[in-house]
Amino acid sequence: MKKTCILISLILLTAVSVTAKNIKDEIKISVEEKQVQELSPEGLNYVFYVNIYNSSDKTYNLSSYNYRFVVNQVEYLRLQNSLDGGLTIPAEGSTMIAVPVKITYELLFENVSGIEDLKSVPCFLMGELVFSEGRKEKGRIPVAFSGEFPIFKEPEISPEKVGLKTLTVGGAEAEVAVKIRNPNGFELQVERVRYEMAFGGHPVGAGTLYEKTRIQSRSEKVYSIPLLLNFFEVGKDVHGLLQGESLPCSISGEIEMDTEWGFLSLPFTLQKNIPVEK
Repeated sequence: MKKTCILISLILLTAVSVTAKNIKDEIKISVEEKQVQELSPEGLNYVFYVNIYNSSDKTYNLSSYNYRFVVNQVEYLRLQNSLDGGLTIPAEGSTMIAVPVKITYELLFENVSGIEDLKSVPCFLMGELVFSEGRKEKGRIPVAFSGEFPIFKEPEISPEKVGLKTLTVGGAEAEVAVKIRNPNGFELQVERVRYEMAFGGHPVGAGTLYEKTRIQSRSEKVYSIPLLLNFFEVGKDVHGLLQGESLPCSISGEIEMDTEWGFLSLPFTLQKNIPVEK
C-alpha cells in the first residue's frame, strides 16, 4: 500500500511539472542587432532585430505585439499591432524579426525636452509578444530592450567671400571661400561636395570637391573653390559685380559624408551676399 502511494505521488509530481511548463520555458527572445537607418535632418528609423528561438517540438505563431518606446525616460510612442495570419515560429528553430521605430525630430523635441544638443540619447523598448498555437493563444512574453540613437543636424554650408586675383575686360581669376560647419555632437567625414555656383543669377562654375576631410564636433572647415571666368560666356554683368564691394552668391549641390551612424548624402541650397576682396 505504501509503495502504491509513493508511485502515485511520483506520477502526480511529474504531471504537475509537465503542466507547469509554459511558453516562457520554450521560447527565448534576444536582441541580435540594433541599427540606425535612413538618418536625415528630419529623423531616422531605429530598428531592433529580435531573434525568437523555439526550443519545443511544437510550431507556434507570433500573432501580435505591443510596445512602449521611451526616450530619455519619457514615453515617445505606444504601439499595438496584430499580424495578419501570424508569423510562424517553427519547432526547434529560430526566426528573426525586425521591430522598427520611426523617430521624427520635430515630434521628439515637442515631447522630450533638453535633448536637442546631445550627441545621442538613450532609449528603451518595452512590451510583450503574443503567441498562439493554431487559433488558441498560448501566452505572452514580456520584452525590454535598450539602445541609443543620434540627434543629427544638417551641416551648414556657406560661401564666405570672393578673393579676386585678376580682373580684365574679358575675364577674371578668383577664389571663393566656402565654409562647412558641423553642428553635431559627433565627427563628420566629408567625402565629396558637388556644387553649382552663380553670381547675381549668372552661373559661374560647377564641379566636385574630392578632398576627404574630418570635421570634428561643432567645428568647421573652409574650402577654396577656384574660378576662371570668361565674361563672354558668363555674362558681362559679372564684370560689374566683381567691381563692387560685395555680390549676391548662390550655391547648391550635394554633400556626401560618413559618420559613425552610417553614410549620408544631403542636398543643399544657399543664397548670400558675400564680400569681394581685391
